[in-house]
Amino acid sequence: MYVNKKMCRFHGGRYSENIKIDFSTPINPIGPPKFLEDLIREAVEKRLYMLYPDYEYKTLREAFSEFYNLDPEHIVLINGAAEGINLILTCLRTRDLIVFEPTFGEYRCLTDILDINLRSIPYLEREDFYYIDEDSFKRSIRDVDKEGIVLFSNPNNPTGAYVDKDLVANIINSSKNMNVIIDEAFIDLCEKCSSVLELVKEFDNLVVLRSLTKTFSVPGLRIGFIYTENKKILEKIDLCRQPWNINSITSYVFSHVLKEYKKDLYEYISSSRKIIEIEREFLYDSFRDLGIKVYRSYAPFLLLRHFKYKAEDVIKILNNHGIHVRDASKYPFLTPYHIRVSVRLREDNEYLVKVYKESGIR
Repeated sequence: MYVNKKMCRFHGGRYSENIKIDFSTPINPIGPPKFLEDLIREAVEKRLYMLYPDYEYKTLREAFSEFYNLDPEHIVLINGAAEGINLILTCLRTRDLIVFEPTFGEYRCLTDILDINLRSIPYLEREDFYYIDEDSFKRSIRDVDKEGIVLFSNPNNPTGAYVDKDLVANIINSSKNMNVIIDEAFIDLCEKCSSVLELVKEFDNLVVLRSLTKTFSVPGLRIGFIYTENKKILEKIDLCRQPWNINSITSYVFSHVLKEYKKDLYEYISSSRKIIEIEREFLYDSFRDLGIKVYRSYAPFLLLRHFKYKAEDVIKILNNHGIHVRDASKYPFLTPYHIRVSVRLREDNEYLVKVYKESGIR
């Protein structure tokens, strides 16, 4: 079966050498804390790259358990949210996948390869924000097989939309015997969001994906986890993942940092949330003043829609000024005029706005 890789595998963070400021990668703009970087150096000095990590990751799971107040027996460690989505679709062998789009993930590649029936439910647009329509969802799942999977990211990538816990609970209740997968890759960086991890105890069909690479600004280390009360799902996914999916350096760093610097990390996350909210609001107001359509967001990025320039033209102009942004035109239900801009610190954000003004991008 032919799969168009360009349509389902297209991510930020790839650009030419002349790029000086990357607005395409949505990570914590303040960068990793120094004590985490020190642990990376310590792991390299110990030459841990010459050792296999513990393939059961007992110490690392315990560290996650203490930091997030979770049961370690219900944690499966993953190499980021992307691997989590791949493992779930590959191992649970669903017939139907219901996805709120646009959203992150390579699920479109997998649905073609695994012959899964994909049903798309669009986020609806109202003024300057996107939202999920519960009635549309209920209509879409009326004839879905009971072994289907519902997938969405919260906050959503790339729209920045957020679904509160009450609506999440309604979606899970409406899903009957289907499994509901919620990707919370950006939840740690949201000041006004609440995780649905606590709902796992109420719903046996809820699976939560979390990623730490965005939170601590270390996308190169690749680490996250899957959490659910459903032992059948846990066993399948744990047996399906490759034995050493978290490398020895990453395992060492996070086994130590989550335990030994717990309080410091809480303060770091709290400070990061405040900075992101302030800088996101600055960018929102600046783009709105320029006459560009900008959407409210709960994530460390903003979705923009231009009226005069297409995304490819905007990217060319910005690249000439050493700036790279994320082309969002390839996401389902978006237009050739959409891009995504990550939130950075004030100096970079001001430079981006300055280039927009001087270049006349609209």
